[in-house]
Amino acid sequence: MHEFVVRGKKGCFIQIALDEVFGFPNMTSHFGGYDARGIVEIKSGNYYVKGELWFSTGEIYEFYNQLVRCFTDLQGVTTFCTSEANLKLEVKFFNRGQVVVEGYFKEFAHEDNELKFEIESNQSFFVETLDGLKQMVNHYGELRGVRPE
Repeated sequence: MHEFVVRGKKGCFIQIALDEVFGFPNMTSHFGGYDARGIVEIKSGNYYVKGELWFSTGEIYEFYNQLVRCFTDLQGVTTFCTSEANLKLEVKFFNRGQVVVEGYFKEFAHEDNELKFEIESNQSFFVETLDGLKQMVNHYGELRGVRPE
């Protein structure tokens, strides 16, 4: 199983794990990469949620590339927003290594139940995040999926 985690201070985290990838390696998604079903877990302060998540490996690929740029430059903002619009992560890098992760999760996009969160972090936590994302990108490829060799 592939997964990545965004860790923050005080034990806070966001973890996304792939359960199933559809069409791999032959049929790509119109969102880029392959359609995927997974699980998201979020712990922010005293709040915790675990729910099903639909996204594409192409969205992971784009998030990874943006995150690498922000991590390298120690500045910038990157966003991971699922095609279902039920999860949004906005990662903001500041010049002294500080990072703030903000966003929301809605189990069902059409309902008003929503967890809004803000997690304080720093650049050192993102080595693990980038490693997890890189493994996913290496396995599932770019927006066009896995390139034939």
